[in-house]
Amino acid sequence: MMIMKISDKIKTKLYKWPKNKTISFKELHLQLDCDVNINSYRKALYSLHKQGLITINSRGKFIKENPFKVYLFVYGSLKKGFPNNDILSQAKYISKAKTISKFAMYKEINENYPYIIRDSYCGQNIEGEVYQITRKDLLEKIDAFEGAPDYFKRIDIMIKTRNKKIKAKTYVLSAPKVPINKEQLSSWNNNTILLDIDFDAYYKSILC
Repeated sequence: MMIMKISDKIKTKLYKWPKNKTISFKELHLQLDCDVNINSYRKALYSLHKQGLITINSRGKFIKENPFKVYLFVYGSLKKGFPNNDILSQAKYISKAKTISKFAMYKEINENYPYIIRDSYCGQNIEGEVYQITRKDLLEKIDAFEGAPDYFKRIDIMIKTRNKKIKAKTYVLSAPKVPINKEQLSSWNNNTILLDIDFDAYYKSILC
C-alpha cells in the first residue's frame, strides 16, 4: 500500500515533466515529502518502470515515457507452466482466452512448440492466454524471441475472454505450411521440460 501511495505521488510530479527529459532519482526525491522512505521510493520507481511510465536508463536516472499498453495472446510455449513463460515475467496475466477468428494450429516438425496459420474453412478457435504489456522494449524482446517478422509475424486479432472481447496481438507463421498427415490442435498441452536459460544473455545476443 505504501509503494502505491508513493507511486501516485510520483505520477503527480511526472505529469508536469516533459517526455524524454532525463530526471535523476535525487532530483525527484527532493520534490516529494521528506517523510518518503528512500527504499520505498526506489521500489516505487521500479514499479513505474515495469508499468512503462518511465524508463530507468542508467544508475540513478530515468526518463518519462508516453503510456503504452497492448494485449498479447499466447497459445504455445509462452503459456503458464511452459518453458518460455519466464519471458512474460514483466507482463500482467489477464485470463484464459480464445480466438474469435479460426486458425489451424500444428506442432512444428522436430520442435516442441506449435504454430498457427489463418484457416477460416477448416480452422478452429484457438485456446490460449492473454497478457497485458506496458513496455515497448518487452514487446520488442518477444518479437526477437519469435523471430519476427521472418519466422513468425505479429498480427492483430480479436479474442474472447470469459467476460469480454479484446483486440490483441499474436504471432502466426510468416510462411504458412500445412504438414502432411498432421491433425490440427485447438490447444497446446504437450508435456515439456523446463529449460534453464539465461534469457537476458539470449536477448543480448540476438538484438546486438
